[in-house]
Amino acid sequence: MDFADMVLNRFDEAEMKKNNSALVCFSTLETGKKLSSLAIQFIRPKSGKSSVTLLYFIDKQEEIRLSEGMDEYKHKILSDLISTEERDKITLRLFIQSSDDYNADIIRISEEQKSNLILLGIHHNEFNPALIRKYGQLKSDPTHSDIFILEQFEEREAETLKNLNALFNRDIVSTGLFIDNGSTQFRNFFIPILQKSDIQLFTYLYRIAQQENVKIMIWDAIGIIGSEARIQKLYQFITKKSEGRIYLWDNNKKIGCDFIREQDLVIMGVEGWRKLICTPLPWTDCIPSTLLIKETTNSIQL
Repeated sequence: MDFADMVLNRFDEAEMKKNNSALVCFSTLETGKKLSSLAIQFIRPKSGKSSVTLLYFIDKQEEIRLSEGMDEYKHKILSDLISTEERDKITLRLFIQSSDDYNADIIRISEEQKSNLILLGIHHNEFNPALIRKYGQLKSDPTHSDIFILEQFEEREAETLKNLNALFNRDIVSTGLFIDNGSTQFRNFFIPILQKSDIQLFTYLYRIAQQENVKIMIWDAIGIIGSEARIQKLYQFITKKSEGRIYLWDNNKKIGCDFIREQDLVIMGVEGWRKLICTPLPWTDCIPSTLLIKETTNSIQL
């Protein structure tokens, strides 16, 4: 089956009605609230009821302090993170725990909850987004060994990068890394298409476009929408269903920092992101909060 047809099949009526299950992982409540909102947009079916499992990592001392009042604390967090209206449309679970092995706990709970999407959120105060960029640039050079690359970071940074890489290297569940760079709302979305595999992002684009008061700008950097008939058909299908919320960037114009700063969230495929950060474009230093997605059909490391 043609690649575009495979993506188009995801919008089949029966497929859109299927229940989904997302696991949202975070260690900062501010980031957890933003990522939970995105997860609900991604998995909400046309009918039925999907589920979101929240995994909130806290330190050991905090876990001990909260042990007796944990139920009350969970109730407060759920009330703060997700509105009553949203809670009525999904099944919601919350786990709060410390961890000696974040990666193992994420995998274990995703398997227990039968998650088909894992979203991990990192606040910029926890881990500088520039470090992920640096790691990707080093990784793009095949002469660099994994040992050499990790030696370029401090011990704690290297451990975080190892865990992220291990999670993204699994080819079982679609996985996303949300880099929270301070956006307070998600109204303006920027989606670069830098290679054919990035068309898989249209699944998420379609879900977002069903929300009111959003604007989605697609940058088709490789001209694939206009040059391949099946992908053009896919794009036209989505735009028709989006009620004017999707726009296509004019490639005759340059993208600048002023435009990028107006965006609330950049959504990219992991492979496209690795390509972007190795391209000398000045506006890449201005990128806001970002969601990097690796679908199960790609065997790509972060």
